[in-house]
Amino acid sequence: MHSTNRKKLGILLAILSVLLLISGTFAWFSFTQRAINDRSVSVNFEEVGRLHDYFDRASGNKDVFAENFGDAPILVRVKLLEYMEINGESLVQADPQEVAEGNAVQPIKEDTGTWTPWTPEASGNTVGQRVGPGAVFNARARWTVGWQPRAATDGSGQLNAPYFMPTFNRARDNHKTAAAGDGRDWTQSGEEADTSVSANGTNAGADATGVTHPGNGTDGYWTNGSTATSILGTPPDTEDGPHTARQTVLQDQPVMLLSQWNALPVQDRVGNFWVVDPQTGWAYWANLLFPEEATSFLLDQATLAIGGLRGDLYYGIKAVANMVANTDGDVAALWEGSNEEHSALAKQLVDEVRSGMPILGEMTPGQTFSMRGTQYRYLENKGGGNHLVQTADFQINSAWNTNAGVDSYNGSTLDNNMKNWHDNLPSVVRRQVQPVQKEFTGVGPDAHISEWWSGSWGAHPGVGIPIVGEPRAFILDFENPAFTAALKNDFATVDPNGEKKAFSLSVAELNNISGPGKAFPTMASRVTAGGGTRTPYNDSFPWVVNGGVDSPGSFNFFHHANGLKTVVMPQSPAMLLRDQDGAWTSNL
Repeated sequence: MHSTNRKKLGILLAILSVLLLISGTFAWFSFTQRAINDRSVSVNFEEVGRLHDYFDRASGNKDVFAENFGDAPILVRVKLLEYMEINGESLVQADPQEVAEGNAVQPIKEDTGTWTPWTPEASGNTVGQRVGPGAVFNARARWTVGWQPRAATDGSGQLNAPYFMPTFNRARDNHKTAAAGDGRDWTQSGEEADTSVSANGTNAGADATGVTHPGNGTDGYWTNGSTATSILGTPPDTEDGPHTARQTVLQDQPVMLLSQWNALPVQDRVGNFWVVDPQTGWAYWANLLFPEEATSFLLDQATLAIGGLRGDLYYGIKAVANMVANTDGDVAALWEGSNEEHSALAKQLVDEVRSGMPILGEMTPGQTFSMRGTQYRYLENKGGGNHLVQTADFQINSAWNTNAGVDSYNGSTLDNNMKNWHDNLPSVVRRQVQPVQKEFTGVGPDAHISEWWSGSWGAHPGVGIPIVGEPRAFILDFENPAFTAALKNDFATVDPNGEKKAFSLSVAELNNISGPGKAFPTMASRVTAGGGTRTPYNDSFPWVVNGGVDSPGSFNFFHHANGLKTVVMPQSPAMLLRDQDGAWTSNL
C-alpha cells in the first residue's frame, strides 16, 4: 500500500507471516510489521489497538486477532493477503495488458502491497474456499478461520473463547505488534528483523529477534489464571508486574461474507464476528471493540499441502489492520484516499455498528428508542451511568408462577422466562445489561398485605387501596402501614455479584416512575408497562396493572378462581443498562 494511502487510512498495524520451504526443508517464519501514526489529518485521537500474532511453525497454529487496550471503543478491520511462488515464479499471474491498463496487479514477492487479498466464497453459514485470483492457493494453502469451541488444553473443560495475554505495550504512539512464539515483528520499512539471536524461533527476550510477546505460539498456550511478564526490558514494551490471561469475546457467529451478513435478521447484524467484503478483501469486526476486549480469531490455522512438489516453495501471509476511533473523521478515512472501491454494504455495516446503541443519558423518561430491531421505553436514570428501560413493543405472555413449591417470583415461571428472553438478546445489547440481585426481596410472603381490599377489573378499580390524589389507584400511598417494608423497598439495583437478566417490574418501581414528568405521566400511559408485576398481593394473587377498558393502567389485583399466579398475562421485560457516557460516538 502506498504511503499516501497509509496516511489517509491511518493504518496502525500490519502483520506478515511467511512459510518458507527451501530444498525440501520447511521453515516457518512469522513476521509482524510495525506501523507508525502518520495521519495527514488531526483527529485528536491516539490509536489504542494492538494486533496479536501467535504462531507455531511446527503445528501451523496461527492466531490473528486484535485487542483494544484503551479507554474508548474502536472500529476494526483486517485484510489478509497471500503470496506463493514455486521455483521463483508466482502462482498468481496477472494479464500483462490488464496490469498495463491498471485493472490488475502482478504479485511480486518483495512488494507485499501487490499480494493477493483473501476473498472466500460462501459455504453454508460461513465461508469456504478462495475465489478470484487467490483460488490457485486452494490446493496448497489451507486455512481455518474463526474459532470453534473446543476442549481446554489444561483439562478444565470446553472453551467458548480462547485465552490471550494482554499486550505489555500500552503506548498510544507505538504500534509494535504482539508477536509470540515463532512470530516476528518487522519495521515499517519492511526489512526483516535480525533473528540471529534466536535462530530456532524461540523467545530470546531481545527486541532484535522480532519477538515482542511471551508465549510459544501453540494452540491453547494461555489458560485460565496464566500470568506472564514482558519479555522486553525497555519502555514502552514492558510494564511493572505480571499480566493475567483473559478470554477474547465470545464469537457470536462464524466468519461470513457481506452478502450473508445482509441476509441476517436486523437484530443479529451487530455482534462479535468477522464479515468479509469480497470486493476488497477487508474483514470487518461487526461490533465496536470495547476497552480491554479482544476480538475472536480471524485466522486460527494455516497449513501447507506439499505432496508431489519439487523445488523451492515460498508462501507468505500478510495481515493489515485498520483500527480507528468511532468518530466521523476517522470513519471517513476508512473510505477515502485509496484506489479501493468499497461496497455500499461495507459502509452500511460500519454505520450499523456505530449506531448499535443509543446514548441513554441523553433521554427523557417515557422516550422510546430502538435497539437492534426492538423498541424500548426509557424509564429512569438510576445514577452512576445506569438506566432502567423496558420493552415498548414486546411482551412475554407468561403465568406468574406455575412451578410447584415456589412461593416467590424468584425461580417462578415468569422469572425464568424473563431470564431466557435476556439470554437470547443480541450481544451488543447484552453487553450493556448490568447485573442485578440474584434474588429480589419483596417478592414472597414478606410482601403480603393482610388487608383484603376489594379489587376488580370493573368500574371501581382498587376500591379500598390507599392512594395519593386522583385518578383512583394511579399512585399508591406507601405511607399507609398496610404496605409492608419489603413491598415498598423492592427496587432492582446494580449488584456486581448478581446476574445479568431481564425482570418484571415491581409495584414499587412502577409507582416510583408514575406521575407528572415521569415515564408514565398518566394512568392510561401505564398500560404499556404490561399486565403483571413481580410483587405478590397475597399467596394467591400478584399485583397487576389493569389493561382493560375500565380504568386502564390502574393498580389492582385480580379475583380469579384459579389464582392469578396460574393465569397467563402479558409482561414487559425490564433491564438495567449501562450507558457508555458518549463513548458510542467518542466525541474525541
